[in-house]
Amino acid sequence: MLLFATLFFTRADAQFFTNLKEPRAPGQRQASVIIDLKGVAVSQFKASIVYSTDSTAVANAFVISKRDPSKYFETQAVLRDAGNGKASATIIFPHRDKPAVSREKVYSGGAKVYYAWTRTNRPAGATSDLTINSPVGSFVMPRPLTIAYMGDSYASGEGAKGASWMHEPCHRSANSGGELAIRKLKQDKKEFEIDYINTTCSGATLLNFFAEAHRVEPGSTSTKQGIQVDLVDTWLSNKGYDGLDILLSDGGGNDIGFANVAAAALTPFANISPQLKADVQRELERLPETYNLFKNYLESKISVGRVVWFNYPNSLTGSDGLLCKQDFIRAANPLDCWGPLENQLSNNDWVYLRDNVFNKLNERVAQAANTHGWDFVNIANRSLRKGLCNCEGYFNTLGQSILSQGDKNGTMHPNATGFREIYRDALYSQLITSLNQFHTDYIADAKARAIEEAKRKAKAKAAFQAKITLLNQLKADQLQFIQRIELQKPAPALLQPKKQ
Repeated sequence: MLLFATLFFTRADAQFFTNLKEPRAPGQRQASVIIDLKGVAVSQFKASIVYSTDSTAVANAFVISKRDPSKYFETQAVLRDAGNGKASATIIFPHRDKPAVSREKVYSGGAKVYYAWTRTNRPAGATSDLTINSPVGSFVMPRPLTIAYMGDSYASGEGAKGASWMHEPCHRSANSGGELAIRKLKQDKKEFEIDYINTTCSGATLLNFFAEAHRVEPGSTSTKQGIQVDLVDTWLSNKGYDGLDILLSDGGGNDIGFANVAAAALTPFANISPQLKADVQRELERLPETYNLFKNYLESKISVGRVVWFNYPNSLTGSDGLLCKQDFIRAANPLDCWGPLENQLSNNDWVYLRDNVFNKLNERVAQAANTHGWDFVNIANRSLRKGLCNCEGYFNTLGQSILSQGDKNGTMHPNATGFREIYRDALYSQLITSLNQFHTDYIADAKARAIEEAKRKAKAKAAFQAKITLLNQLKADQLQFIQRIELQKPAPALLQPKKQ
């Protein structure tokens, strides 16, 4: 133990310790203080924080005849020169992602923690150390920061299976962009304790986020999973958490048939028909209202701090950054890259996919984020020279999807490299920004926060209930739309590449 090893004098002195900052908002585990050096160089002293859930144990830690090291704990501080004869001391309380070491102890959210800062140095000519401590303070350890990761196949990691799926029915992959970003956040930002849930599911529409369970196939009674918002709400309740701090999500692509339309066009004996184009346009026009219904349902169920919403990456380009067109057969083995199976799409259809599906979808996503005050992440152009018709690109062709995961579902979705390069750092950066903004806006007063949340939930619930008729119509039309897409898909046997 560092403290009192060669102690000859100690006293509680508030004037040495100012600007104390304690963990106060969800996930925060960092504490800091400004220490008056009183002429001592930063390099000549050490600082730490002594803490316990027993206030007497902390107070007695500084009384030689009374201290009991088994009843209190200590974490060493990182010191930095703050100028003007002062130093800043910072510690991070241990937590589930920063295990306790030596004399440390993990305290869960809700625990009342008592603490005192220490300043220890050896005065010139002395043979023992001098330790000065702050008065005993206290705070309630906040619960962990909560993150929910929702979304469709471009969020779940379809196309980047790896050794196995995290969740087989939803094709949820540990290689997805959000999983990579959240893991990086937990690894790099140890000053936060983070808990999260992943409900992403390949094929999910926005309606599966808030209105109906995600069925295995249209009209089926069996489901992949329940309503995503409800899954998050149950998780929060089971964990005893009073709110969701960050929601990370994409969504809207399957509502207009983005992946299905494009993938169907890239398979033999399929095409983008005039009827399908009309259906896509109709669903695009309805997207704003669907986003609005989602927001109302979400806020009627859950207290949400910040929403981080990302759009869709551009898979329609080659190594030159230009739109893919016909005659991109560049590999001897079509299973390796761009082969005859992918060459079914006409040049006009490539233009249609870019201008009337991809671009318009991302316009609707950006509009929704702006309308609802969500933190928007634009990843559309992070793949411009690594698109579908680049043999070393970030996306799976039909052949590559069949080889990597045994089915066609990964077609036009990023591969593992694509998810890392397109999503990870962009989502990670926004998560940090959104997290900091959440903490800036956080209302520490629990009573005031509860009143504010009750008002917001009541308002959102009323807004959602007022549009139940519209919601039912959207559900009926969406089912018909998806069923029409299913009818245009070729038989599974036709999707197998011909042997060379």
